[in-house]
Amino acid sequence: MTRPEAGRRRGHRRAAGSAWRALGVSALALAGTASPALAQEAPGACVAPGSSLRLDHVPVAVGDLGALSQRLTDEFGFHVLEGRRDGNGLETAAIAFGDGTRLELRTVGGPGDSGTAATSEVQRYTELIADGGGGAYLALSGTDGTGLDQLLAVARDIEPDFAAAGSDAARRAAFPADHPLQAVFFVDPDPGAREPSTASGAAEHPNGARGLQAVWIMAEDPERLTRFLLAFGARDCGPSRHPEHLYGRAVGIRGGTAYIVDARLWMADPGSAPVVSLTVRGGPDSVSDNIVLGNAGGLWIELRPSEENG
Repeated sequence: MTRPEAGRRRGHRRAAGSAWRALGVSALALAGTASPALAQEAPGACVAPGSSLRLDHVPVAVGDLGALSQRLTDEFGFHVLEGRRDGNGLETAAIAFGDGTRLELRTVGGPGDSGTAATSEVQRYTELIADGGGGAYLALSGTDGTGLDQLLAVARDIEPDFAAAGSDAARRAAFPADHPLQAVFFVDPDPGAREPSTASGAAEHPNGARGLQAVWIMAEDPERLTRFLLAFGARDCGPSRHPEHLYGRAVGIRGGTAYIVDARLWMADPGSAPVVSLTVRGGPDSVSDNIVLGNAGGLWIELRPSEENG
């Protein structure tokens, strides 16, 4: 399906492209009700210990940052760090985990301090919020000290359009805005990653959440994204199914899984939020929970208990 054809289907996105979310909404009434039965149907872990990539964070576009932060705190037991606003007008609140991964809740708070025109990133969040919000990107980082430049050396052999941008303190490598893989970008690893929560600065969560374990991402060219990740030592675990009948291909990286879904099969518009579901690893005492966030594009979050003691 070409980009113009996908664009013409924009009006069908909510009815067809997000059909699996509608099933979750009707079952859980956007209330985030605990549902152990659904959690038990979730696919098993697919990881690649030798991969040079790991899950880093997922930015989520939201319309009402304060309301969603409060709801995630009061109803679901996450500790949400207070929002901060950058010079471009983006306001971000974070849910930081002890393993160095995190969720970023982002909204457009107004014009930047400099008064300049909105950047392409701000425009992207503006459009996503207007369309209901949701998981905007998947950010990956290196393992075992692998930095951004080393990842770029591999990436550019496969995808020449992948390029670094930003300052030394906040460098990232990304695709152009109109690229089929634009939802994925790389960042330099957090120095506190994989350290205990007291060292990394991540507060403990009342619900026991410890880190990102899996991400379901819509891709215009799933085969191309799979090949890209495999170049970094990822593992192809084959087809897998989400509890809400969303079919994807499991690709394991260090400590986590990216489930790649063909957006064309779901008639998902290329401009819609690509990250549609997350699995968050909890502790042994965490209660299995499935949360559907109606004010974040229907983003599905599963809290999965862990048998680990550490």
